[in-house]
Amino acid sequence: MFVHQSQLEHLLSPTDYICSERFHHELERLFVPGWHFLACRSELPRDGDFATFELLGEPLLVRNTEGELHAYLNVCPHRHCKLRGESRGHDAKFRCQYHGWEYQSDGRTARIPEARCFRPFDRENARLVKFRTQSLGDMTYVCLQEQGPSLQTYLGSWFEQAQHWFAPPFEFACTWQAEYAANWKLIVENSLESYHIPCLHEKSFGLAPPEETCQHDLELLYTTFRTPEPMNWISKIQNVMVRSVGGTVSNIYTHHHAHPNLIFIAMDVMRMAQLVEPVSVNRTRHRVWIYTLRGTKRNPYAWIVRQILSRLVTKIACQILGEDAPIFPQLQRGLEASRFRGVIGTREERVYAFQRYLREMLPAA
Repeated sequence: MFVHQSQLEHLLSPTDYICSERFHHELERLFVPGWHFLACRSELPRDGDFATFELLGEPLLVRNTEGELHAYLNVCPHRHCKLRGESRGHDAKFRCQYHGWEYQSDGRTARIPEARCFRPFDRENARLVKFRTQSLGDMTYVCLQEQGPSLQTYLGSWFEQAQHWFAPPFEFACTWQAEYAANWKLIVENSLESYHIPCLHEKSFGLAPPEETCQHDLELLYTTFRTPEPMNWISKIQNVMVRSVGGTVSNIYTHHHAHPNLIFIAMDVMRMAQLVEPVSVNRTRHRVWIYTLRGTKRNPYAWIVRQILSRLVTKIACQILGEDAPIFPQLQRGLEASRFRGVIGTREERVYAFQRYLREMLPAA
């Protein structure tokens, strides 16, 4: 059952989705001190593998050093060039692409070509900017602020769950990324309600789950939705496949939102992590990591089932993500012209809880 049994107030106005001043307030108060998914170790398995990103307007480089992922500002202190320009690559020497300055994992210089040219040498001024990182299972998180809450404090009671969700018996399958011409809050709010399912996901989900099967946990720093998966011929086949690879059958779908922008999804066959990243007041980057069930059985039949399961799960997950995408610019344009206050139904009460969190955290805005 839903927590509320009557319609709820829309706590944000249309202006809150289009105001540049508010957007910068959100970045400063919510996102810079926060923790964000950045990469997983399965994507960068070798020592020296790296990937580059843009996060909240900062160019970042993530590098594997002896099995651990470290995050740096992707800028060389020498002449300000980006250390690496490729989206992914391998560099055993951790070297700047411009003049070949090499660095250690703590950001200090390791080797400088013709170092005598730089005497006397200020080592601290030539040190890379390194950001806080922490791994939970296969996923690595980064925080752009040197001081602030630990990841455990940030995730609260969900910390232990997140540690086990993205680890065996689940394995990394693929990533998905898109950018939308819409404010970041619209993408988050869309993920928090099932009211839109009959219109946008007719070919995938079909009908929204009935109220009596839904469980909502509404807290200030997070909300969680759980519901049994519908029992039909598809779920019966899925259960057979899960048992075939040595997985556990629960038939429970779980969707957890750690405010403001981390989303976790769990089913018997998959795990999903989503990062909703604001780029500008009306542009959002959406990054998704999909893990599929590997199971515990190691035999030829289990291997075949595992391959089929992984392909089906990733195909359906990407289809569902793609079904949402066209609506976001329509929402943004509607908000820019809206003269309405808005209203939230009981099925959308997690949206209300999210907006309540924003009101609490940004009273000045």
